[in-house]
Formats: sequence, structure tokens, C-alpha cells
Amino acid sequence: MSPALALPAPPPEIPVYRSLAGLAPGFVDRLQRMLIAMRADGLDPMIAETLRADDRQRWLYGFGREYDDGRGVATNSRDADESWHGYGLAADLVDAVLGWNAPHAFWTALGDHAEAQGLAWGGRWHRADLPHVQFGHPMRVSPSPKAARLQAEGGNEAVWKDVGAL
Repeated sequence: MSPALALPAPPPEIPVYRSLAGLAPGFVDRLQRMLIAMRADGLDPMIAETLRADDRQRWLYGFGREYDDGRGVATNSRDADESWHGYGLAADLVDAVLGWNAPHAFWTALGDHAEAQGLAWGGRWHRADLPHVQFGHPMRVSPSPKAARLQAEGGNEAVWKDVGAL
């Protein structure tokens, strides 16, 4: 039996966007309230990523498929319109010191605080995405073709209006 072929190392990273600028106002409001509450509980959350363009989304999609560094598959969304990050309605948060290696208690607290602010937490999904929070109801876990149509017709603001995040 021959050993499995290893995937090549990833290409250079596409820059990460961490700003709240360009996010839906209703999402920013809930996200900021969540961050304040987490800090009041002695946690130290940091925004790791917010708005995501197609090139960044395709780079992340390549992990575990075209290249790898040990993290395996990073996302199932090939293009930015398949993730709420592409619409300014999602963010990834990590511990400011421990980053992605935060203890389970941090991720549980992140989820509890997100949900207390009406946000959806990726840690509840079948394939858990612990750092991920997104605007809550009435949004689906992933955007539908309707969201892409709205975005094409009226930009992200049309999607924000549709989900009540404007």
C-alpha cells in the first residue's frame, strides 16, 4: 500500500479584513454589545475576521482540497456569496492571547454571549465553527440564492434590509 499523497503547502495568504466598517449596522450593534459583555465577564475576545471578498473565500476553500498546512478543510463556501461574511453579516472572534487555541470555556462563553445578543453561533452547527457569529433570525445558516440576487440588485444594504439588520 502506498502512502497517501500530501497536499502542497498553501499559497500566500490573502489579507484578512477585521474592521467593522462595511458590516450591517444592526449586526455591528449586537456584536459590540456582545464584546462589551464578554469583557465585563473577564474574557478577552478579539475580532479575527469580518467582511470577506471572493479571493479570500476561495483561498480558504482551498484548504484540505488543493493545499494544506494541517488545518484540513477550512470552509465549505467556495465564493463570498456562499458565506454571510461576504454580505457583512458575520464575524470570527478568537481569544486575544490564545487565538484559535482558546480553551473550551472561551468558546462556550462566546456562544452564550452571542446568543444573548440575538446572534447565531457557529458552535451549534452540525460541523461546528466555534469562532463564527452571524446576525440571527430570520437568516439561514448559509445564504440562499435570494441573498445573492438581492446583493446583485442593491448591494449588501438590500440584503441587510431583507434580514432586518439595516
